[in-house]
Amino acid sequence: MKEEILQKLKKIPLFDEIKGNDDYLNLLAKICKIRKYRQNEIIIKEGDLGSEMFIVYHGGVEILKRTRSGDNYTVVKLKADQNIFFGEMALIDDERRSATVIASENSDFIQISKADFLSLGNSRPEIGLPVTRVISKILAGRLRKTTSDMLTIFDALVNELKE
Repeated sequence: MKEEILQKLKKIPLFDEIKGNDDYLNLLAKICKIRKYRQNEIIIKEGDLGSEMFIVYHGGVEILKRTRSGDNYTVVKLKADQNIFFGEMALIDDERRSATVIASENSDFIQISKADFLSLGNSRPEIGLPVTRVISKILAGRLRKTTSDMLTIFDALVNELKE
């Protein structure tokens, strides 16, 4: 099973900067735990505090967001073969979860806790820093997209008011 976990870690974009170093990946694999969830079981609930990230190892997930009126809508459905991970922000901050994630079928996940990641990063910064850098790039990309989306909405509102 350890070899399978190592192969999965190599496919996850979050670990791109260290995937060529088997020693680093072995140390990372040591802090990984396998968690099983049944179909329709909540893995992460929007608004809850989180302290771990997940990699879809086998199975799939559905990601939901809550509207201002309290209704849930499906953002996306994802499968393990897409090399999906979520909850990575919990490795670097103490904020609330931004979405709900539900197992769309009986599924297995690789879980990495914030405490274990920080401990590994403190003792082996050559592992923690590259992963943190990738998380930063992901967050920067999301911020740029949000800014672009907001400008598009603003432009549409301005054009609507002009008419």
